[in-house]
Amino acid sequence: MDALSQLVATLDPRGRLDLRCLFGRGFDAPHDGIGPWRAPFHIVLQGECELWLPDSNTAVALPRGSLAILPRGATHVLRTESQRRRARKIRTIGGELVDLKTNLERPDQAEIEILCGEFEFGGRRRSALLEALPEHIVIPFAETPDYGWLEGLVRLMAHEIEQQGPGSAVIVEELSGALFALALRAHLAAEPAHAGVLGLMRSSRLAPALKAMLEQPQKPWTVASLAALCHLSRASFAREFDRYVGDPPLALLTSLRMEQASRLLLQGAQDTASVGEAVGYLSEAAFNRAFTRYAGMTPGRFRRSRREPK
Repeated sequence: MDALSQLVATLDPRGRLDLRCLFGRGFDAPHDGIGPWRAPFHIVLQGECELWLPDSNTAVALPRGSLAILPRGATHVLRTESQRRRARKIRTIGGELVDLKTNLERPDQAEIEILCGEFEFGGRRRSALLEALPEHIVIPFAETPDYGWLEGLVRLMAHEIEQQGPGSAVIVEELSGALFALALRAHLAAEPAHAGVLGLMRSSRLAPALKAMLEQPQKPWTVASLAALCHLSRASFAREFDRYVGDPPLALLTSLRMEQASRLLLQGAQDTASVGEAVGYLSEAAFNRAFTRYAGMTPGRFRRSRREPK
C-alpha cells in the first residue's frame, strides 16, 4: 500500500453530506469552528462565492465546480464576494436525505448551489497527516481536465441527493468518505512543496524512511537504521528530516505508532497487549505508558470512551 493510502487509512475518515444550499446573491453563511477532529467541506456546483477565514483574515474565491476543505475545522464564512447588498435571511427546510438552506422564496430560482458536509476522524491527540495540511484546501475540479474523476464523483453525489432513490443515503455516505482521499491526491498534484509527512512522501531521498515506519511500525527502528534505508549518513538524514517535519525521526515514529494503535483499539479485534505488540511494544506496560502520554488516557479508557454515547 502506498504511503498516502496508509496515512488516510490510519486516520479512518468518515464522510457525511448533510446540507444543500440554494442561494441568490447577497448571502452570508457563518460556520463555527468544529476542529480538530472534524473537517467541513463545501462543493460549489453552480455560481460562485467566497470563503472567508476570519482567524487568518483570508478571502478565497470559490468558482463554480470547486471543492473547499477546512482540514482542522476552522471558523469560516461562505458569502457572496460583494457585500454591497444587505444579506438576505437564510432559512432551513428539513429534508429526508439532507436539509436545504436558502435565502429565496423560490429555491428553484437559485443562482448558487452548494453541497456542505464534513469529515470525521475519530478521537486522537495528533494526526501527522492533518498537521501537514494547510488551513484550507481548494480544488477547482471543473477547471482542470485531469480532475474529471473528481467531478464525476461529485456529480454522482449531487444526483443521488436530487433523486433520493433507494439506497441514496448509503451511496452518498460512501462517496463522501472517498472524497477525502481523492481531494488529497488532487492537492498533492497541484502543490509542489509540502511539509511534514506529505513532504517526506514527496521526497525521493526520505520517502523510504516514511514507508518503513508505516509498513513496519513494530520494528525497532533507530535513526541509523532509517538513515541506511535512505542511503544517507545519520547526521544528514536527521538534518534533512528535521527540515521537513520539525521533529526528530523517532518522535514521528512514535506518533505514527500511536495513531495506528488508536485505530486498532477502536476496531476492537485485539486486546491491548496485541495492539502494543503490533506497533512495536513487547511490554504491555511500556505500551500503556507510551499511549497514555500520547492520548492523555490509558488504552482501555480510550477504547471505552469512543464507545460511550455522545
